[in-house]
Amino acid sequence: MFDKKCLTLGLISMCVAVFASFCPALYLYFAYGVIPSGPDIASIASLMVAGYGVGWILQPITFYPAMGVGGSLASWTTGNVADLRMPAVSAAQKSAGVEGGTPEGTVMATMGAATSNVVTVIWLTFITFIGSVLISLLPASVKAGFSYIAPAIFGAIIVDYAMKNLKNNVPLIIAGFITYIVLKAVGMSTVWITLLVVIVGMFVSRGVFVLSNKKKPEA
Repeated sequence: MFDKKCLTLGLISMCVAVFASFCPALYLYFAYGVIPSGPDIASIASLMVAGYGVGWILQPITFYPAMGVGGSLASWTTGNVADLRMPAVSAAQKSAGVEGGTPEGTVMATMGAATSNVVTVIWLTFITFIGSVLISLLPASVKAGFSYIAPAIFGAIIVDYAMKNLKNNVPLIIAGFITYIVLKAVGMSTVWITLLVVIVGMFVSRGVFVLSNKKKPEA
């Protein structure tokens, strides 16, 4: 019942968000007659698909087991799922002592994503008005460290999840590392490497799961 209600409200919210995203462009068109040409729109769309198309498939598959229906819909309505929503979901589940994929974990994922959305809106509003000025006053060495925020967050999340079941997660980590090294050596782009590492990880996880069940004594 919880997932069904989340799905209904989430789809409505996402449709409203999509419409709102086009409002500035519609205003410029109807008020001033400004609209990009067809080739310009096609060029921009192709760049978006090339840059983010894999992520549109990869991220929902990767994050859904931890986020569930409510957390996923709340996260993808506002975006920045990998950098902001997933860390918030992980922290909420950890603080409540629940696992992702369980009914309790799904509720906490939804609450974590919703809280992250509210905080993000407040923080972005603050940054919009005075944050850019403050950031410009920081030394270059401090601003250079901002590029390591996402790897640091994901490193902490991966270690946290891996420590919960080292026996099953170590083969997954090793397989991902080997896949990355091999594909990087043959010159494949980072986008496709990420996708293939996730796919390999899915098969390895399934194999580990099947083998662990075979080793369990029958009841």
